[in-house]
Amino acid sequence: MREERVTRNIALLLTVGICAGTLSGCRYSSFDEYLEALGIKDPPYEEVTDAATYEQTLVVSEDSITSSEEPVPAFQASKEDDYTYSTLDSSETVVFFDEAAEEDSEPEIGFDADRVFKSSYKELTESELNEEMKNARLSVGLTPENIEAMKKEQKGLYAFDRLTGLGQTLYVEILAIIQHQAENVMVSTTSDDAIDLVFDYVCADHPELFYVDGYKYTNYTIDNTITKIGFSGSYTYTPEEVSRKQTQINQAVNECLAGAPTSTDDYYAIKYVYEYLIQNVEYDLDAPDNQNICSVFIGKKSVCNGYSKAAQLLLNKLGIKCTLVTGTVDTKRARNVRHAWNLVLCNDAYYYVDVTWGDSSYQVGNGENADATRLPAVNYDYLNVTTDEIMRNHTISDEIYMPGCNSMKDNYYVREDEYFTSAELVLIGDLFNRRYQDGSSSVVIKCANKSVYDQLFEQLVTQRQVFDYLQGDNSTVSYTSFVDTNTLIFWIA
Repeated sequence: MREERVTRNIALLLTVGICAGTLSGCRYSSFDEYLEALGIKDPPYEEVTDAATYEQTLVVSEDSITSSEEPVPAFQASKEDDYTYSTLDSSETVVFFDEAAEEDSEPEIGFDADRVFKSSYKELTESELNEEMKNARLSVGLTPENIEAMKKEQKGLYAFDRLTGLGQTLYVEILAIIQHQAENVMVSTTSDDAIDLVFDYVCADHPELFYVDGYKYTNYTIDNTITKIGFSGSYTYTPEEVSRKQTQINQAVNECLAGAPTSTDDYYAIKYVYEYLIQNVEYDLDAPDNQNICSVFIGKKSVCNGYSKAAQLLLNKLGIKCTLVTGTVDTKRARNVRHAWNLVLCNDAYYYVDVTWGDSSYQVGNGENADATRLPAVNYDYLNVTTDEIMRNHTISDEIYMPGCNSMKDNYYVREDEYFTSAELVLIGDLFNRRYQDGSSSVVIKCANKSVYDQLFEQLVTQRQVFDYLQGDNSTVSYTSFVDTNTLIFWIA
């Protein structure tokens, strides 16, 4: 009996907003109110209703056929805003709302998913395959020698290394089939779920596979028991189209890498890629190919999946180990929104990087214009952060084990001397002086915890001591407060 199924990945979409306000005797209570004051609306969010569809065909001796479809709905709800933008007058008394800190949650960073499917991996033997099946495997280079060679080539890739030996065999089989854009090639498993897992692992390691958005498989059964499975990629472009797009991608990648720092310090390469993508790509829900790197390197417009895969590709080419991380986020207007970001290995320590949430272009939404001077062009709150920090508003999928990211050594704010473990105003003064000297438009203060944040907010804002550090004739100063991440930004130009 032969059973055919089709599946494709659900699109990873993200919309996020910053709550903004103005304080010169008043303050906006939400980002919606702020955008209304600017004459625009905040970006729309999309429910993930583009669900995977399963087309099932059962072939039996009577040639009877049945089919079914299983939509996968997504749950979304609202979330309160976490950020404010304000203006402070030096002569005015203001009463502030004291927001309670969110309770810290214990991180759940995945499990050994491969172990669940270990028993279903199955090494193919010559006697199990007919001539057509053997030729199909040979056409994509799946000989025992080539399989072992490919496994050696993949060693060191994050997702690949999470698999057992036979799981790694299935991984390189799927990879070879996709690379050749082949159809119905027998693979080493008798489990549909194992294929689903390993396909996602392949995609997590290989952002260059922009021309595949899912897969199909055919089950071969005897007495209702699966004995073999044939795998096919679901390809979005012909080989000729892939070649043309690859040329365009290579050109854009080379342009980016030409300006990359030559330092052996991994931090500078990661920071460069983070800033480059934010400054050269616009967040756009309607961008073509927004689930792959074409949207970034060709269209210059993308969403989270495109940003993350582009960052992964660039960092890997710079010798930085980086993988794709999937999960959900809680945004201003919805909970459990599907999202993608990155795990990087920086100077021998793991960190999370979320380029999408670092890009303020998503804040104004769908090509509408807001007052960009009131929003940071680059938000560094998501450059080399810990597990605890990312999980304030991100939830990591348990599909693949993720290490605990505990180091702060190469966090952006630590490296740029903007990180405060105590409320020392002398250091605040030094930071303001540095920012005036380098011509910055803002001073960013990242606090180690809520207590330090509250103390500095009290001193600099409530007691107005920020005016002691301003240069020139300034009777007002604007600031943005990120309560969720314990960050203050003062606008000095």
